[in-house]
Amino acid sequence: MYVLAFDRDWTVDVNPHPRREAVPLEWVRYWAHVAGHEVWAIGNQDLVEEADIPGTVESIRRRDGHVDALGEQDEYGYYEWWPEREERLRILAELFPDAEGYIAVDDLDLGHVDGWEHYHAWDFVESVRQGDLGLSAPPSTDLSPDGGFESGDAVREVLADGYVFELTHRTDGEQKTHLVTHFEPDRPSMTPLKGPPAFWFETVGNDERFSVRLPEIEALHPVPYDRLADPFAGVAFAAVRKQLEDDPASVDKDTLQTMLSDAAADGTSVDRREALRLAVAAVKYCDESREVAIDATFALLADEPSALDRAALQALHEAATDDRTGLKDHVGDLAAYASQDSMYQQAATHCLMELAEADPASVLDAVPALEAAATAETEATQSYAVYALSCVAEAHPEEVFPAIAALVGAMQSEDETTQTNALAALGKIASNYPDAAEPIVTELVAVLDADAKRVRNNAVGLLGDLAQEHPAVVIEYADQIAARLEDNNIQARVNASIALQRAGEADPAAIRAQQDRLAAALEDPSPEVRANVCSLIGNAYVSVPIETLAEVKENDLDETVRDRARWAISRLD
Repeated sequence: MYVLAFDRDWTVDVNPHPRREAVPLEWVRYWAHVAGHEVWAIGNQDLVEEADIPGTVESIRRRDGHVDALGEQDEYGYYEWWPEREERLRILAELFPDAEGYIAVDDLDLGHVDGWEHYHAWDFVESVRQGDLGLSAPPSTDLSPDGGFESGDAVREVLADGYVFELTHRTDGEQKTHLVTHFEPDRPSMTPLKGPPAFWFETVGNDERFSVRLPEIEALHPVPYDRLADPFAGVAFAAVRKQLEDDPASVDKDTLQTMLSDAAADGTSVDRREALRLAVAAVKYCDESREVAIDATFALLADEPSALDRAALQALHEAATDDRTGLKDHVGDLAAYASQDSMYQQAATHCLMELAEADPASVLDAVPALEAAATAETEATQSYAVYALSCVAEAHPEEVFPAIAALVGAMQSEDETTQTNALAALGKIASNYPDAAEPIVTELVAVLDADAKRVRNNAVGLLGDLAQEHPAVVIEYADQIAARLEDNNIQARVNASIALQRAGEADPAAIRAQQDRLAAALEDPSPEVRANVCSLIGNAYVSVPIETLAEVKENDLDETVRDRARWAISRLD
């Protein structure tokens, strides 16, 4: 017994390499169900159903007794975790330790996996035919067309005449009828060397993808939209959405806008999820219908959001990066979502941020909601809200005045960008309303030794601004501010020297207590720092040796520094 691990695309003839021979699907089925080998799908898991063989999920289940390692599935069926292809082979080897051999057939080179022989499909087929592997191929079968179409071209002619089709086909002796759209796989398919062409379809409504060989197609008819059973049924919305995603130019814009407008007007009478998917597709792919689509999206969002609803709101944010016009009429809706701790909050806050950046006045009514979002536990939501508030504060500081407490809280964030934007917003408020900023001095001092240089720079700079109106408050923290004179960032040192100058008038003794740091700062690489320190020494009568100042007066390369040193000496003499 061999363990055979097959990839699907560019490996098995349901989707062969365009210029190479593929492994016939009949061979895979034969080895699995007749010859008694262990045959597994390790690539595209569509092969699990096509060949009726186990795949990656089953290998995890057999190894662990459950599939908890894969985590939850999202709405598209994807698991939170998926093993790498090499790991999939190792799991199979562990499951079947007594196998005669291990063969992997894949267009990706897996020859480096211990214990496994790797083949590309074309080499594998040749080796089987030559009898080199001990695997016998099944007896050949007659694959000539015997269905309702004589050739692949006849099928293609029908496909060219519509977008939605009623397909009748026969699989394993059972006749099935579906409402479908046609699509080409990512890797182009072609007629297998020893078989008829395969055509790919996607069912309208549940997005199931499958392929049908020419002999199995019994009937294929285009279905116009106006003949769909119910224009509000999910199939109608899904059909138009797929056409919009594949070929936007082919969609009748009047029909699209009518469907969206009617769905928005009476959401209880439609398949809400499919209507919402159509609205999102229109936002993404149809500029002419974007405004109507945005209106419909807001109308169709559920009170209790699902992953689809959250994705829809996120799609509006992505559209807003190119054109924010359509969102301006929905600031109230966005504010309502941004103020609530729900799945909508992050995407809604992101949309408001885009609007605030482009036009701060457009989100003034949403400031209370942004204030609430600025206290969110989600780091991204908080970051978006704080940046939006900083944009508004730039032009309308009075509107952000009530959000001071939230901004002070955001200033303590571990995220550097959030801290910086919170400081920027507080700085704009402080510049216009000094009394409002006085209570935040303690919080500013707390971040003076932050790891991020931008945060340190902005915090000590804002203390300098506050010192103009509240020197007595700021000078209480002279020790912490003076410590920034030793900062490895030049701007932090400049800002610290300015803050000490402005606050020093309130308590010269506090400046004199910094004698050692001020003396050392006379050798700072920044002439601005050196000049400011000379002024501090003179203003507060700091006991710095005259000889030190005289050296600066005579030899400093900067004229302003030399003049300030001369003035300081005159004060100390």
